[in-house]
Amino acid sequence: MAYLVAAAERRDLGAIQKSSPETWRRIRRYNLPIQLALAAAEEVIAAARDPRTTAVISLAPCQPGSADLYRWGDVVTAGMASGTLGDLRMNPTQTLHAVDNLAMSAFAIAYGNQAECLGLGGAAGQAWCGLEAVVEKLDLAETGDTVSAEETLLMAGDQDTTGESATGIGVALLFSKHAVAYGPLARTVRLIRVERLAQPYPANVRPHAAAGLCEFIAAIRKQKQGLLSYAVPVEQTDGLCSVNIVVEISS
Repeated sequence: MAYLVAAAERRDLGAIQKSSPETWRRIRRYNLPIQLALAAAEEVIAAARDPRTTAVISLAPCQPGSADLYRWGDVVTAGMASGTLGDLRMNPTQTLHAVDNLAMSAFAIAYGNQAECLGLGGAAGQAWCGLEAVVEKLDLAETGDTVSAEETLLMAGDQDTTGESATGIGVALLFSKHAVAYGPLARTVRLIRVERLAQPYPANVRPHAAAGLCEFIAAIRKQKQGLLSYAVPVEQTDGLCSVNIVVEISS
């Protein structure tokens, strides 16, 4: 059984700096998607039984990197064209912006987490692979598998561009094998399954690691109770399969 315990969405770095200075101190050197993903994760992990033993699934941004990293790339490209590379010095933290599993690593270090981790790459539709992994991990825990954690954190962050004016979204969802009520509804929210059906023709997609999960959470809050069969918008899939998520909200 996989029960949604808590969910958070973060979009405003200014609000994070103002309301959570300690969080900002930990995330400030990262790029926008990772900052927002970690801020969302810190919000939901407060509801975990033990952050050290919570399994972690992290989605890499579909639009990775940062403005600083891309400016450095432009220097290299221009230098190669002119025959001289010039000044290639880089702030060491910029190299972190190309690491797919950065959010997962940063979270594990911050919380002393030693549970199993899964990093999923920055391809379209990976969010639903993440939910499938949540169900698989918590179903194993339900059978008494001593290796599997009793809670799983799914987090993601992404941005629209890598420019200075980029906007981004961070999202985190905490699931448990135990029937814990989801706070905003004061009801249990059980993730039953993720259904897939091959598309007859590839669909146009809008790759974004976090947006689809935010809309999924909004659909749960709107449903309030009963059985929810959530059809993922086709632009948020991998373009090859339609995806339907079945959730049961207690009365």
